[in-house]
Amino acid sequence: MPGVSINSWYEALGSQYGVVIQCEGNPVKVREKLYALRRDAKDPDLECLSIVQSPSNLSQLWIVKRLENENT
Repeated sequence: MPGVSINSWYEALGSQYGVVIQCEGNPVKVREKLYALRRDAKDPDLECLSIVQSPSNLSQLWIVKRLENENT
């Protein structure tokens, strides 16, 4: 999958809110690949991030920071 790498997770981690991933193929496959990359990285710092489907553009996924109270 072109453009899908662990760097997307670290870009989201370093941003204020997250990043947008433009999916050229099936967003479900892209999501699976991104979660596999995060799992393989074994970096606990990335656990504060989630992937959300854009409500307005089905070819976009967002990697966003979870709200603090979501972890409780």
